[in-house]
Amino acid sequence: MTLPDILSADRTNEAAALLKKYYTKLYDLGVPQSGSRFDDWAGGGDRPNAVDTLTADDVLAVSFLCVQVPAQAVIGLLERSAKEVSELLAQIPSALDLASVKTEEYEALLGPESAAIGLWRLLRGNGKLWGIGPTTASKIMARKRPRLIPIFDSVVGPLMGHTTPEGQWKTWHSVLTDGSGLQQRLRSIKTESGIDKDISELRTMDVVLWMHGKEQGMKVIEDSGHDDLAN
Repeated sequence: MTLPDILSADRTNEAAALLKKYYTKLYDLGVPQSGSRFDDWAGGGDRPNAVDTLTADDVLAVSFLCVQVPAQAVIGLLERSAKEVSELLAQIPSALDLASVKTEEYEALLGPESAAIGLWRLLRGNGKLWGIGPTTASKIMARKRPRLIPIFDSVVGPLMGHTTPEGQWKTWHSVLTDGSGLQQRLRSIKTESGIDKDISELRTMDVVLWMHGKEQGMKVIEDSGHDDLAN
């Protein structure tokens, strides 16, 4: 695919400004945009003592990105299915960047039979009506594996050529590994922004695209039920 122009080499300064605005602008009562705390709330979703466990803090952090995990799903995932969630998380690398996944490793890590897709299916309810849509599921997974799993929503998805999550992981992997230097640009964007946040390259890319899309007038559409897989 052709990357959105905001991620081109000659717009690094503009992208850095968008990233800085997202993380530093103060709103009513002098508080930052809630999404700016998604990454590090309660130490982050991939902190050592919770890296393979879905916690109440993770659910709360996901709400900072303007989605809600339905109460029935919270109970199901944190109690009834907690062991299964943890077993799947333990099989998904927490210290691996999507850009570092080799082509020959992709299917095992993110393909249809992978633990990542197993977790996606579980979050989506395995056909049950838990009410977790693809955007919410992607944000839960991005909270737990911020270096490996991108977020899908109605702004960033279309900018990356996807109106549903189907195939979007592979698209992100492709653009990060096609030799165009995107990974290095994302690092430069973060450095130039001057933000004091330990965020992943995926999160840098997500925020830049989301801010760009919003400034272009793209609308946030409420999360809805799609059964498409993200790989």
